[in-house]
Amino acid sequence: MADTNPTETRPNLPPEAGRSLSVRILDDGMYDDLRVIMQTGCDASAAVRQALLIAANVYYEAWDRGYYPTGIAPVITSANIEPYRPVRRLDQAV
Repeated sequence: MADTNPTETRPNLPPEAGRSLSVRILDDGMYDDLRVIMQTGCDASAAVRQALLIAANVYYEAWDRGYYPTGIAPVITSANIEPYRPVRRLDQAV
């Protein structure tokens, strides 16, 4: 018989690398958010990966810099965005 402690909390861990993850579209707002990211030409999986990468980097920086204690979700109120700079090709007239 397994020795389990019902009051012991287990860490909340994601699926292992290579495993699938299913995300339910909960409402029209979430649908719209996904549609916005997909306007860049990526599929739904790539859009979710991109959003996860951005959010995880913000969380990591907030915790690493001591703005929030580790494990507490930071309140994100703004984002720094680089200006768009189209790539110039040699064959473009200047």
